[in-house]
Amino acid sequence: MNTPDEFSRYYAELIEGRYDCVDRLVVNAYFPMGQTGGGMRSWWRRWRGDDSELDDAHLRDLAGTFSRRVRGYCEKHGIPLVETKAGERKHELAEEHLPTDPGFQGLFLVITGNAPAPVWEVKRTADGRILDLHHRKSWPYVKHYYFHLIDAEWGHVTIRMCGYPPFGAQVILNGHEWVERQARRQRLTVSKASNCFVEGSDFEAVNRLAETLHEIMAQGSLKAVCDRWIYSSCLCFVLDREAQEHSGFVYQYSVFQLELSRNLLFHRGATLDEVYQKLIDRARQPLDVKQLKTIFGRTHRPFRIPTRGRDVPKLVKAVQTPSYDLTVFKLHWGHLTLKLYDKGERVLRAEVVVHNSKDLRCGKVLDKLPVMLERMGGMLVRFLDTVQVAHISFLDEGTFDQWCEPTTRGTRRLAGIDLNKARNRTVVDAVVGLATRPDGFTLAQLAETVRQRSGWPVETYSSRHAAYDLAKLRGKQLVLRSRGSRRYQAEPAGVRTMCAYLLLREQVIKPLLAGITRKPGRPPAHPHPLDRHYVALREELQRTFETIGLAA
Repeated sequence: MNTPDEFSRYYAELIEGRYDCVDRLVVNAYFPMGQTGGGMRSWWRRWRGDDSELDDAHLRDLAGTFSRRVRGYCEKHGIPLVETKAGERKHELAEEHLPTDPGFQGLFLVITGNAPAPVWEVKRTADGRILDLHHRKSWPYVKHYYFHLIDAEWGHVTIRMCGYPPFGAQVILNGHEWVERQARRQRLTVSKASNCFVEGSDFEAVNRLAETLHEIMAQGSLKAVCDRWIYSSCLCFVLDREAQEHSGFVYQYSVFQLELSRNLLFHRGATLDEVYQKLIDRARQPLDVKQLKTIFGRTHRPFRIPTRGRDVPKLVKAVQTPSYDLTVFKLHWGHLTLKLYDKGERVLRAEVVVHNSKDLRCGKVLDKLPVMLERMGGMLVRFLDTVQVAHISFLDEGTFDQWCEPTTRGTRRLAGIDLNKARNRTVVDAVVGLATRPDGFTLAQLAETVRQRSGWPVETYSSRHAAYDLAKLRGKQLVLRSRGSRRYQAEPAGVRTMCAYLLLREQVIKPLLAGITRKPGRPPAHPHPLDRHYVALREELQRTFETIGLAA
């Protein structure tokens, strides 16, 4: 956490504050004995005495009992129960029902919806003995319940539970909610909008509280909030406290999804717009950003800092049209996503999203959460470093001459990197595109990326060819091998130089030569500033060709 990155360091004079915080956190709650057929039978015998009633009909009856009791409880206590259809955003529906009383705690809304879930299927012999107990091959759509609660420490907590045994559940929390409540208790100055602390907040204090959150979660606070609500407000509708203790039904927890963000507050909104849009224009092509989503707002960002502070923190409903333009710079790598987008007037957020914690390769139990956050922090810093070097490229004197010279690795002599050859250019382009992979890339992934960019078949460019080309890049210290693995990572300094070459070739040399060989057409009414530079360079280049006697 809070490891400095090249992007923040480069724009330090333009940034007013910075903080890192855990964002959305999804915890899987599961009953270990209910994951296998033998365990399920043992638990049922402990609960009911024998397994004579363990069949499909009684499993459906339990789901029906769950539904009737939830509906009856909501009607008795005046709690809204909302039925949803596919495609509806449940978190937006919940925002409409958030309690206005700041001291409220407990259940305030239940949302139901259908979703696929593992359901047990029981097969018996003719004399009634259980022949097989297994999950259905295709998961059927069954009723799920979303219990929305307010916790004193974590704020808005959502528990999603399936009505069929073994009642699998997910607990959804948000780190920003925890930090906001702690800041209010300590009477700190914070202003929160759209799940982000914005101008008017004490960013140093927010950053300290966000660091404390890691220690609190490591000490068991995360498990405590799950235990506090999942038994008393969810499972109790089908298993009361006596049945839970008698049958030994106890949940275990593992991390399923996790988000970690770094938020940068710029001094001026206009400066944020200028920096971010230039970053997108320059880094989109080298980093192979295939999709860029922009939601246009209804007003411009403020040019100057407001003289008065913002209102006290409050929860507001998100609108579909934001106040300011929202551009999302997103890269997907399997179950990992790297995002960069602007929030509010002057905040730029970089975010690492883990859609399935198994891709972190460090375990999923709650005890591994500090290790997960440490790895995600390294991914976040590396992502910002790579974006920065792709944004601000640099050419050293004699770099390309050194690339052409041969190198040696041990006793092996390797050829240089001749960028006049299409194969070498394609490999360099592919390595830059893979530079943002959080866990590095393999030879097979490099070969596949080169084939996608060049259109070559497997016979023309295989993993064997990729190994040879990668060895040349390693000889120039442009790519390093990850310790203890067969994965490779592009060094930020190497990415900076490779991006500089790609920009020089694609955005300087090729447009100028194309403009010399073709007659200019009708100029646009409002030319881009870059087009003006191209016109001036093309005219000067034409006069240079005439002087040296080169026909274009």
